Amino acid sequence: MKQLSERLTRYVINAGAVPEELYAVYQYGFQIGLEMLCCFITCLAIAIYLHMIPEFMVFTSIFILLRTYAGGVHLNSFFACFLCSVTVQTAVMAISCIYKLPIIGAWLIILICGTLIVKISPVESKNWELDDEEKCHCRNVTIKIVGGILVFAGCCTLVGKHEIVSLAALTVLVVFVSLYIGAVKYKIEKNKDMRR
Repeated sequence: MKQLSERLTRYVINAGAVPEELYAVYQYGFQIGLEMLCCFITCLAIAIYLHMIPEFMVFTSIFILLRTYAGGVHLNSFFACFLCSVTVQTAVMAISCIYKLPIIGAWLIILICGTLIVKISPVESKNWELDDEEKCHCRNVTIKIVGGILVFAGCCTLVGKHEIVSLAALTVLVVFVSLYIGAVKYKIEKNKDMRR
């Protein structure tokens, strides 16, 4: 991915679309974009194979929105991140197909985990450190996203789509776990850097 992102960056610089001094920014952006696209396409292919397109859309929408602004664990290599993301998404969709949380349990998970996500967001990583203004913005957007999830779950509950509420709860739970693992990982990495 890094080599392809370097080629793309060199191409846009040579085309005159961006200045040379922004090479690192564009190279990193292309690399992250390509890695996310690769993961998205793989998960979509698995969802198509499992005949779970609606579940894929619900999981992906909630997961990407929350992880973008709330943060979470960031692994140190593309392969590890790719493997973890594909495994988690496939596992959540498979679990939601086999087992449906009771509606009260699903709502409790959404409410408790949603509240805790808002409380600790945004979780930074070594490669994604924020200033106070960025933290405030990310937390405000996270509050809106959690509010949107509550409205979505409420609408699904009213129309009897309890399996979607169960999937939303599992997704929020996964993001919550990712946030706490990410917070612990970031703290450990910061402590190591301070000791050096």
